[in-house]
Amino acid sequence: MGWDTKRSYPVDACKTVTVRATAGQKARWKAAAQRKGMGTPGAFLAWAGDMAIAFLDTWERANLEHANQVNPPGSKL
Repeated sequence: MGWDTKRSYPVDACKTVTVRATAGQKARWKAAAQRKGMGTPGAFLAWAGDMAIAFLDTWERANLEHANQVNPPGSKL
């Protein structure tokens, strides 16, 4: 399977992060990067980390909204 590597991180990215991984993790990250058309497993990890943060933020906001609907601020329990 051939694919062209291309820049898949923002041009203003300036930090390098060292990650320790098992051989299995490295293989899965490489395969995932290829499926997503990303140039490197590191680019996939950066994307996956950004997605995880976005999902967690959304989950926290939804939980807070639900809590406020169940117990509106200022109401007595």
